[in-house]
Amino acid sequence: MSMQYKVVKQIFGFDQSKTEKYVVKSVTGEMLEFNKVRNQVTQMCGIHRGTVNLVIDGLLDVLVNNLDMGHSVQLGEFGVLRPGFRTKAQDTKEDANADAVYRRKINFVPGKMLKNFLKDVSITRASFDKDSEKANEGNNTNPGNGDGSGGDEFIDPSA
Repeated sequence: MSMQYKVVKQIFGFDQSKTEKYVVKSVTGEMLEFNKVRNQVTQMCGIHRGTVNLVIDGLLDVLVNNLDMGHSVQLGEFGVLRPGFRTKAQDTKEDANADAVYRRKINFVPGKMLKNFLKDVSITRASFDKDSEKANEGNNTNPGNGDGSGGDEFIDPSA
């Protein structure tokens, strides 16, 4: 497997010269919807999709409950989720309070599995035909494998 990229001309407006440069941008595939994730887990593990739904729903409940209490949650080698927020810097100690928070977020720290993936994955230039390149210009879409499937195919990693 490899991560794909495309080269895009970008105008940088930091100064008056409006410098044009070429930037490498990642090309991503389409969003894998929950029902497809569930079906792939069902196929891979050989268990009923209702059971997969129960397990995932239970996992999400545990995540939300623990994040709500301010705890970090480790998901094995996948990574760690922890609650956080962004704040505006204040001039005085009295002004540094909850009103300074402008964004709540969940921080994700990748674990060993994802770090190894990123370390080992190859980077290749995406190939587009002339018509799809014009249609996809500015979009971050996966060109697929040329058969019109859009890269939707499930590949069993245990095979």
